[in-house]
Amino acid sequence: MKSPDQLQAVPARSSIRPAGAAAATLLVVSNRLPYDIGRGSGPKHRNVGGLVNALEPAFLSRGGTWFGWDGISLPNARAVEDALASPHAFRLPSGVDLCGVPLSERDVARYYNGLCNRSLWPILHDFTGKGVFDPDDWERYVRVNRRFADVVLARSRAGDRIWVHDFQLFLVPRFLREGGFRGRIDFFLHTPFPPSEIFRTIPWREEIVRGLLACDTAAFHIPRYRDNFAGAAAALVSATASPAGANSLDLTHAEGATRIAAEPIGIDVPAITSLAGSRPVQARARRIRAAYGERPIVFGAERLDYTKGILERLYGVERLLRLRPETIGSFVFVQVVVPSRHVVEEYRRMKRDIDREVGRINGEFGIDGWQPIHYGYRSLDRAELVAHYLAASVALVTPLRDGMNLVAAEFVASRIDGGGVLVLSEFAGISEVVDGAVLVNPNDVDALATAVSQALAMPADERRERMDRLRPRILSNSAQSWAGRCLGLGSPREAARPAGTTAVGADPWATA
Repeated sequence: MKSPDQLQAVPARSSIRPAGAAAATLLVVSNRLPYDIGRGSGPKHRNVGGLVNALEPAFLSRGGTWFGWDGISLPNARAVEDALASPHAFRLPSGVDLCGVPLSERDVARYYNGLCNRSLWPILHDFTGKGVFDPDDWERYVRVNRRFADVVLARSRAGDRIWVHDFQLFLVPRFLREGGFRGRIDFFLHTPFPPSEIFRTIPWREEIVRGLLACDTAAFHIPRYRDNFAGAAAALVSATASPAGANSLDLTHAEGATRIAAEPIGIDVPAITSLAGSRPVQARARRIRAAYGERPIVFGAERLDYTKGILERLYGVERLLRLRPETIGSFVFVQVVVPSRHVVEEYRRMKRDIDREVGRINGEFGIDGWQPIHYGYRSLDRAELVAHYLAASVALVTPLRDGMNLVAAEFVASRIDGGGVLVLSEFAGISEVVDGAVLVNPNDVDALATAVSQALAMPADERRERMDRLRPRILSNSAQSWAGRCLGLGSPREAARPAGTTAVGADPWATA
């Protein structure tokens, strides 16, 4: 992984897309770049999140250009136009180019905090009661998606391949087609896709479906999400599905055919296992255990979000202490919450609720020299995170709904010692991929308490047997292999394209 201060400026627009270059290029498009590249020469902040953590190692190993918001909120539309006329880009030492797509303060407020976070995010996670549908937010979402497509189109050639990521950019594939791009477009959705009857609560549901159907392929984490999309496409645009392999369906619709597939995302396995085996990280894990008096550690870490089940997890720990007072003083629950969307009032309110409940539970159950919950509101770098994974006896990963959940995968990959117990929500996508976790319904506070108690008391041989079942599936599904599978999917549109619109020869992205 490259350090943020290793980024190197790309001085000119032509450096991004050399005019004489003949080889096809992979163009990755996501809402955010992996770094907030800014406009100065100082160190660059690496963004934290499942998409960046999974995609960056695969992308860096193959090269190309990555498009996304550069982290700058410009004051007005005129500033955005000026930024478009002078594209902001950096080059990583690996040769990968980062190209910024400018957003204004109003774009961030309406497109991102508005339509993405108040409309799409809750509905995609089945929280229908939290969805807010503002036509002005939608208009801004359309405008920003078109801007992303325009920036990519200005730097693409026939034969290039475009890989679009996540719900913030549902409309980009259609705008790319409308702009004249006839090459290969792939899409990956990093969230769940809900059942059709939930998805159809979105007023602009048909536009979203048509945006994805402009792709050659659209991939989802698990078969259920893939099938939910197929159901929505059938109901909204009369698409028909036919089998296309073990994990794929072909959707035939008015404008052709799109292959949809289930391809669970992976993690950077080599980086995680290397850190877990390093002396500094192992020494840090020993210090963490010592800091809590060598008591068993129950560990949780996630972004601040209502989908993550953080409050429910606190109540589960409280329930365990109440039902089994003999456990008081016998373990610690370490919960790290990574700041997220702090400008959204609902998230600020949730932060206050978590602070209050941690204080209340610690006040009621704490004794001299011990408190049950150790709570931090901060980011952890990867080495520190892996050290906590190694120090923990139990990982408590209990979202109310999650597309996949890479914390669970990272915990398993970190446990090169074969120890640790994963307590996992049955509503995380990864629960349908792995075997060996203690599954729990995070809405059931008694079940949460029982699962934590069971994990803490689990005999060593059962812990090892469960981890032996978990690790092969996680270790074999690296980020690199996931990218290879996604981009190795066949396309029912490929043969119908005119000559010169697809890359010639073997595609290195189609192998892992």
